[in-house]
Amino acid sequence: MSGPTTTKLSMKDRVMGVGGGGSQDRSDKHSESSSKISGVPGNRFARIRTKLRLHTLLGGALSKRSGSEKGGPTRVLENTYKLGPEDGTKFNQQKAEQIIHNVLNMYLKDRVYDEKKFPQLCKTLSDLIKERVKLSGLRRYKVVAYVMVFENKTQGVHYTSRSLWETNLDNFATVKYNGSDFIAIGTIFATYYE
Repeated sequence: MSGPTTTKLSMKDRVMGVGGGGSQDRSDKHSESSSKISGVPGNRFARIRTKLRLHTLLGGALSKRSGSEKGGPTRVLENTYKLGPEDGTKFNQQKAEQIIHNVLNMYLKDRVYDEKKFPQLCKTLSDLIKERVKLSGLRRYKVVAYVMVFENKTQGVHYTSRSLWETNLDNFATVKYNGSDFIAIGTIFATYYE
């Protein structure tokens, strides 16, 4: 005695309507009738729209397949055996602090604290700081940027972070920026990645 057979379908097959069910037949009948009315084959455009939606949802995973799925050989890269950064590419704390200060000064100068706009601004500033620090010549470093802005009402704030890292290679930089009625703190963490 065996149970009902099940077929596992990929996300592409589910959206395309492969694997049983009457949804495919209904969509084909609908597209045939619409193509008869307009004279344009609607089924072809429906498939293209579906592929574009899948491509967008899955981040292009449908068109970019790995070598093993194609049946070809898989590329294997050899180790570089680099246990430290090359000369001139080590994280420079003073340079990172200058980048953070310049970004905060440029975008927060003459601004008034707005609790609705500043959360998105913090995300944008942290992305901008991260990209500028990466462009400063860091290779093989993982970079994390964090910007925090809060209204200055003479309250106390304690800002801490904890991490486990290699003290010779990894480092951080923090800058405090005082606005007219707010305080901004920008922090960047850089950890060497072998």
